[in-house]
Amino acid sequence: MRVPIIAILICLAGSIPALSQEDGQNQRLKLDPESYREGYDIPLGVPHGTWDFDEWPGVDHPVKYKEKFQYNLRDGEKLKIDYQLSAFDEDDHEGYLKTPDELLARGFGDFHDILVNTPQDERTLLGFFTHPDDEILIAGGLLAYAKLLGWDVKAYLITNGADGSQQTADEIVPDIGGYNLYGVMPGGGVRIASDTEWKKREIIQAYAQKLGLPIQPIELFLDVDGKRIAQLGEYPGLDWKLTFGPGTVAREAIAASCVRIIDRENPSIVLTHGTEGEYGHYLHRATNKIMEDVARRTKHTFDLYTGFPEYNYSDRITHFIDLNRSGMEARERKFQAFRGIEFIHSPGLDYDKPWNPEDDLMDGAFVKDYGLLPTNGYPPRYEFYQRVEISREE
Repeated sequence: MRVPIIAILICLAGSIPALSQEDGQNQRLKLDPESYREGYDIPLGVPHGTWDFDEWPGVDHPVKYKEKFQYNLRDGEKLKIDYQLSAFDEDDHEGYLKTPDELLARGFGDFHDILVNTPQDERTLLGFFTHPDDEILIAGGLLAYAKLLGWDVKAYLITNGADGSQQTADEIVPDIGGYNLYGVMPGGGVRIASDTEWKKREIIQAYAQKLGLPIQPIELFLDVDGKRIAQLGEYPGLDWKLTFGPGTVAREAIAASCVRIIDRENPSIVLTHGTEGEYGHYLHRATNKIMEDVARRTKHTFDLYTGFPEYNYSDRITHFIDLNRSGMEARERKFQAFRGIEFIHSPGLDYDKPWNPEDDLMDGAFVKDYGLLPTNGYPPRYEFYQRVEISREE
């Protein structure tokens, strides 16, 4: 993630023992009353599974959305839940207290059933996400769970985490055979360089180790002005639309690389971002559209699922995965990966607490999904997805 989009709560920075399945299902928070903000927070004594606010948009109760947000592309665009306008009602917080049977009764499919009933020779799952960290935040639990069930699981990143914020140079990165930064500036000028302080490459491998599966940036075949961009890093100050908008060379190169990967790997399931890019990030949105386009262009068919349908305004929940299965191992792996995200899990940071709705950046969004339970640091029990119907080109 290029910006701290996570509403996340962490109170334990040390080692946290794994929970038993029973403990995980029956947690009750015990928090300092000083941490509550009257009118915004869960009343003391109310049992709940996480800091989940309006968690079932359009299902349990009406939800109001924020129409003025830094990532809006146009005036009046509805992008994310506005907790400044939302109020708890009598059934708030119930989503994470529901059992899998109750979720099934609502018509949601259990991803576990898909994973265990897929023929052995079709058990390949790929994720395509925009930035390092996105694979953890959007689908870390499902990726880890599928891997535990013996699936061939890989996560591919559209960008490599290079951002040129420390130092850049006009030289190729030898081990990738090209440059790692690219951008079209607001005036139309093209910038190509390499981030010489490319720290995220080591962090990506740490995430991979924690989740127990390969994570790697896609290889690009993009030549501009006689220079090869081998991996995509975001040049400082780039114009998102000029760089990644429809018809741009970068967007076509991304799509072509994803087509090559899918034709090579032949997955039966592909995961990616939701329609609105979760919180509206332009490249998250573009990744969603690119993967829909890729689904129409590949030789092989696959089922496409997007993450966070409960936070993408146009999306709807179709499936869930219960991370308490298999002794909570997938939930544990997601937790360990979370701890490696430096801008989240660092002492003294503002984790966009839900009792701080005046925070203009996040307003407590994603608390229930990204948010870690304050008493033990674990991600919530469920992840939710939307299955996308794709009409392939004739």
